[in-house]
Amino acid sequence: MAETSTSVIASARPALDEALLKAVAATLGGDAAQVSRRLEALARYETAADPDRVRHLWRFTNPASLLPASVAGAAASGPVPAPAAPVAGASVTIDLWPGRAPAVQTAEDLPVGALTFTAADEPFPSGKALASDLFGALGDAAWNAGVGLKVADGAKLAGPIHVRIHASAAASLPRLRLEVGRNAEAMLVEQHIGGGPDVCVVGRTVISAADGARVRHAVVQVWEPGTSGHLAVETRAGADADILTVCGVFGGDDTKLELGTDLAGAGAHSEIIGVALVAGKQHADVHTSHRHLAAHTSSRIDYKAVAGQQARSTYTGLIRIEDRATHCEAYQENRNLLLSSRARADAIPELEIHNQEVSCSHGATIAPVDPEQLFYLGSRGLSPHESMGLVVRGFLENTLARLPDDARAMVESFTAPRLATIREGTA
Repeated sequence: MAETSTSVIASARPALDEALLKAVAATLGGDAAQVSRRLEALARYETAADPDRVRHLWRFTNPASLLPASVAGAAASGPVPAPAAPVAGASVTIDLWPGRAPAVQTAEDLPVGALTFTAADEPFPSGKALASDLFGALGDAAWNAGVGLKVADGAKLAGPIHVRIHASAAASLPRLRLEVGRNAEAMLVEQHIGGGPDVCVVGRTVISAADGARVRHAVVQVWEPGTSGHLAVETRAGADADILTVCGVFGGDDTKLELGTDLAGAGAHSEIIGVALVAGKQHADVHTSHRHLAAHTSSRIDYKAVAGQQARSTYTGLIRIEDRATHCEAYQENRNLLLSSRARADAIPELEIHNQEVSCSHGATIAPVDPEQLFYLGSRGLSPHESMGLVVRGFLENTLARLPDDARAMVESFTAPRLATIREGTA
């Protein structure tokens, strides 16, 4: 009798126990409180239901392929990696490696008291619990690289907090925690790099934006081939908070990226802007969620994906507006461009609206490159590959133009190599 999907997922779960989690905590200098939180997460991990592959959220990606085979409890061996030079213009540059303490490089002009470090898994003052699903519980219990950050009330960081997360272990489980105080401003750049054959990453980022805070967050994945992973970002916006989330999926083999924002305070605004460029047999599966929990909140999603060769792009997006969240505005747009007859894309936009005093809409398209555009460019002397590159660039332009200058420069630094392969005919 063939195994069911559920039994396959269950058998793929890495084994965890109390001794292992204490060993993981010890490698990072965790105190008794951290060990206690890990053991609480272990109980949730052991009882967490397998992702339901019948529901569309997991229909296109097998969760078993995103789980590490095992989790190491011993400290990373070998010499401590030397961090690269700090990122130009960053207020803080942080390097995270599995099994090691964070390497922090702070700019000289960072004001005293503007930014403090906290435990990566310390609960927020609001008491908001982290996700209790399978991947969330695994990360809460066994995370092996992480940092917690707190921006003081009213502080405005001149440069971004740039975190380079190195997938240098077979099981890399990073976590970030950012708390931005009242009327404070901060930008967090989360850059996932490294990896290789049989490397698996399970990452979680949790952000809390207090009333009036302005937060810019970029999560960019540029893993090496052979890497698979599940990345989740949970954001909570207080009254009149302004959130911008930028996501980019470029590397690895199989990626599941989940971005969820709760607009919890009146007047909060959230915007998600995303780009994916995949080729070969890559699969990028992105899920976004905006939950409007308070009145007079607004949200917007603009996500574009380009798939070439035999690659696949999957997008599911949910806008949920609760009963009490009146006078809200929400918009969701997903566009997919296929460069090959063998490339695939899936688009599932969803609206759940529980009151009538809202303005809400969505749009989604999946289409191949327009041959008339290629013909026009070819008639101007461009080669087919050069024409294709220009079409893809034009497809992304409106989305990239919505980014702040610093975020756009970073995203374009990752899109440029892929666009070059398209122009050269190797994508």
